[in-house]
Amino acid sequence: MVDVAQTLADGRYELGPVIGSGGSGSVRQAHDRLLDRPVAVKLLRDDGADDTDRQRMRAEAQLAGSLAHPGIARVYDYGEEPAADGAGGRPTPYIVMQHVAGASLWQVLAERRTLPPAEVMRIVAQVADALQAAHRAGIVHRDLKPANLLLTEDGGVVIVDFGIARTRGADPLTRTGTIVGTVDYLSPEQAEGRSATPRSDLYSLGMVAYECLTGRKPFRRETEVATALAHLLEDAPELGAEVPASVRALVGQLIAKDPEERPKDAAEVAVRAAGLAVPTTVVLPPPAARRLVAAVRGPALRSRRAYVAAGVLVAAVAGSALVAARPATSRVPDLRGEWWTAASATLDGRDLEARRQVVDDPAAHRGTVLRQDVPPGSTVHQGAVVTLSVASGRTDLKASDVLGESWRRAARDLVALGLVPERTSRTQGSRAGRVVGVRPTGRLPLGATVTLAVAQKPAPAAVTSSTAAPSPAVPRVTRTPHPRVHHRAQRHHRKPPKAHRGHGHGRGHGHGHGHGHGRGHRPH
Repeated sequence: MVDVAQTLADGRYELGPVIGSGGSGSVRQAHDRLLDRPVAVKLLRDDGADDTDRQRMRAEAQLAGSLAHPGIARVYDYGEEPAADGAGGRPTPYIVMQHVAGASLWQVLAERRTLPPAEVMRIVAQVADALQAAHRAGIVHRDLKPANLLLTEDGGVVIVDFGIARTRGADPLTRTGTIVGTVDYLSPEQAEGRSATPRSDLYSLGMVAYECLTGRKPFRRETEVATALAHLLEDAPELGAEVPASVRALVGQLIAKDPEERPKDAAEVAVRAAGLAVPTTVVLPPPAARRLVAAVRGPALRSRRAYVAAGVLVAAVAGSALVAARPATSRVPDLRGEWWTAASATLDGRDLEARRQVVDDPAAHRGTVLRQDVPPGSTVHQGAVVTLSVASGRTDLKASDVLGESWRRAARDLVALGLVPERTSRTQGSRAGRVVGVRPTGRLPLGATVTLAVAQKPAPAAVTSSTAAPSPAVPRVTRTPHPRVHHRAQRHHRKPPKAHRGHGHGRGHGHGHGHGHGRGHRPH
């Protein structure tokens, strides 16, 4: 694992603290010593990263590096750092990218919950303009969400994290049976298993806009699978009257279930949203400590009055510290919903120790903090330990959980565990309609597909020719009970008797069923 104190690329990049994290890795502030500029470095996690994660990271560097747009974070470099122990371990891939000063839209919404409609449209317009550049290059982002949108201090919006982006015709870098993207913003076609298109990104942008306007994720359900199905089958609640009709119309079109009913491209969205926006600056929520540091490290004080004010501030802080001579304390923040790496970095910045307890939760992404043993807002002594319950991203399935159940009930149980049920049939003479096989079992990643074998009765045996032969006691099927019909058949197959010379007179009376002929009296 690359330690925060280490450097990359033979000392060129000096790593700093964690500034963001996700399911596949973390992002750290860094300094490019060669060009003397701040950068951000994305590092792949070394615990559980597989070949798919590595291929995705390489593809992200190639795709994002091919784009040049002010609304897309620039990629400067890609490399793979050899294992530190020198024992032949796998190298750590990394991406060096533009460092964007600001906060993510996710952080802004966590602070403010909702944004005014005009402000939302300004963000939508900028994101759509950047998406158009990506779509024009044949790239679909596939994971647009507030955490991947950075808001700069001058009012700009920058898209980051092309980790699961895909170009037309490229082989998919996905694991079988898993959901690609973040389910709260997943398009219906992706939930249905179809490929993402540029209009899928527009749907995700519509979901982001909806959340900015209402403070809600309209399709959030108990599990990822249930959330994905909600995108496919349910309609989002109507936006309220406090949202202008023109804004409601655009957002409603963006989140249409049918891709053909959405705007034709991102360029159209950018134009329409820009017409509904007003020039404003989003108020970022920097921590109080960051504001103080920014004030101290800002432009040089240019007046005597400023020096005096700074001196008064320092004296006041020092005086209060002397008056309140007591052990240093820290206030515990609310870390629920944060990624483990970001939460531990936050506690470390407050001189608190983070301890991780991994738990299974089918409704949470891997690495998400679910609970904390010290309530948010509590004041504790510095150095105190805060235990965080962190989602494992896995669930435990035993065969006994579903064997013997009906297909419907077993499928419902799997969905509740965060798994995707798939049905096959197995022919056997008993337990028809019941689950008689399940694979795989054990600790499975959320979203994995589980195949259930459901018993069905054997088909009835086919009737053979030997069993179809009639019994001797049964009249032959060729026998016809009506004498007239049989008489015709006889005349058809046998030659008629030779006629006697002369003319026969009299009436003949037929006797018998098979071949009785009337006997006439010949004239003498």
